[in-house]
Amino acid sequence: MQRFYFPDLEKSDDSITIKNKELINQLTKVLRVNIWEKLSFFNWTDNLNFIFEIISIDKREVYLEKLEDKENKSEIEFDLNIFAALPNKLEKIEYTIKKAVEVWVSWFYFFRSERSQKLNLSENKISRLNKIIIEAVEQSGRSRIPELIIDDNINIEDFKDNQNLYFHTNLEDSKLLKEVNFEYDKWINLFVWPEWGFSDNEIDIFSNLWFNKISLWNRILRTETVWVVSSFYIIQNK
Repeated sequence: MQRFYFPDLEKSDDSITIKNKELINQLTKVLRVNIWEKLSFFNWTDNLNFIFEIISIDKREVYLEKLEDKENKSEIEFDLNIFAALPNKLEKIEYTIKKAVEVWVSWFYFFRSERSQKLNLSENKISRLNKIIIEAVEQSGRSRIPELIIDDNINIEDFKDNQNLYFHTNLEDSKLLKEVNFEYDKWINLFVWPEWGFSDNEIDIFSNLWFNKISLWNRILRTETVWVVSSFYIIQNK
């Protein structure tokens, strides 16, 4: 059953009329839906999937009536957040978002580390990234839409009271993920290096704030791989 984000949908709504041209085109031209076909909608406010049936279709609107509400228990009970140094390509951010949404990441913080390369993100590019997030939520069955934050001047000390992990390619004095106790009930924050690693100054800040230094064994993974692998592991083992 196809699933769509419909932010204005209220739990009390027994019917909806879709007039958005882009969505109508997707339904009629791409998905080629028919009358009496069922569609699922969610609004992020309620942990519910609203099941509607198509009653009528024309070029300007699609009218649907509700059949039932289904509880959505897909979300995790804690916040798992990615703090990612801005990569050198927009495609890497897009890939991270697509995959990390599927494994239930709660927030995305992209910040400019000391070794981040220059990457300009216009409003149109950020809008596209948010659209990718929504599409991934629709596909994966989640009820919550992760928030995207891009900040050149992040203050790492603001997050010192959470459970924080920073990833490093140096095995010395590092823990493996399986050696970390993930019983923390608030936020778990994952700080992932840029292409050339965190600077010595940034590592000193992490160490002074008692962040867990994590190494993913003796292989060097791409930054966009680290996010997905580590997130999925933590969710499965917390």
